[in-house]
Amino acid sequence: MRRLLSRLMAGLVAGEFFLPFPALADSLQPHKAVYSLSLSRLKAGALAGASGTATYQIRDLCTVWSVSQKLDIDIINGDGGSSAIGFQSATLEDKNTHRFVFRTIMSQDGQVTSETSGEATRNRRGEVVVHYTRPQTSSVTLPARTVFPLQQAQALLKAAREKKLHLATDLFDGSVETGSIPTYATLGRLAPQVASLSSPLLKGQEAVPVSIASFGAGTGALLPDSAYSDRLWTNGVEDRLLIDFGDYVLSGTLDSLTSLPAASCH
Repeated sequence: MRRLLSRLMAGLVAGEFFLPFPALADSLQPHKAVYSLSLSRLKAGALAGASGTATYQIRDLCTVWSVSQKLDIDIINGDGGSSAIGFQSATLEDKNTHRFVFRTIMSQDGQVTSETSGEATRNRRGEVVVHYTRPQTSSVTLPARTVFPLQQAQALLKAAREKKLHLATDLFDGSVETGSIPTYATLGRLAPQVASLSSPLLKGQEAVPVSIASFGAGTGALLPDSAYSDRLWTNGVEDRLLIDFGDYVLSGTLDSLTSLPAASCH
């Protein structure tokens, strides 16, 4: 679920939205993870509280990875008012990084506030050509340095194995119409860790602390508009989430982790 929450809450305040996507290892374990979310720290602004749940599933469909995510957050404002925020996403990412199909829906108090859908393909020059069907029909061509979510996560784990401390990528996840999202990751040391949840999926695995700053699609901003950190395990599971949006910080706890069967491929 890495990147599942990065900039969701920022989008509620700043009017933009980006869903941080899940992590992928070379030996990705299809799984379902459920997280509880809470307000860790309030630094400024009008929020009085926030809590919720996030569910993430990734499945191996032979030639593609199927990812579905659902997020529900209840926000308490400083004046005592409340708001329910929802997000759903479904994507298919080609394992050879040539194709990415996406659909995202965001809602507030039961009403859809934004929706994107479409398909991105990588051409022979390596550029990513995106064709949107929602919110309107449009196309955009992104440079060859653009990566898809699971491709980005593979690069993070590769960098961790090579003991690199930083990794910059341009991410396209389909959640915005204005292009790819510049991100800058800081990596800790890949090593055996004690899991925050007792699970056979985490036993004997290594993990690396990851912090990612997101700068907003196509803005060229010098300062990040959000930051996200977690502990990324080598089988693609994440725990110990911390999401910093400037005025407030959310934490995420891994509540349950279930292995999902892989498809029967012939």
